[in-house]
Amino acid sequence: MKMEIIFVIVILIVLSFLVGLLVNKLAITGKVVQEQEIKPDFYYWTKAICNSANECIDVKVVCENGIAKSVEPVSQIIENDADWIDPRGNLSEELC
Repeated sequence: MKMEIIFVIVILIVLSFLVGLLVNKLAITGKVVQEQEIKPDFYYWTKAICNSANECIDVKVVCENGIAKSVEPVSQIIENDADWIDPRGNLSEELC
């Protein structure tokens, strides 16, 4: 008798899950994430800032709404070869 009750409960749980899938067009999640364009208001990244002698320092740039809120050094000054290019591809002069 006890096993029959447990079996019925398990069957009801499985059936409710399957009905939920059918109601949601066989998708576990909706398309909410796909429909929204994500534009972060707050983000940060690192950038190498170099002078004419190719002496560079890495800085952490904190941006909010497209405006640089802070620029903090995260390394010491490094002397690079004359043909060195930042491999992170941060070639833009704008910080944010």
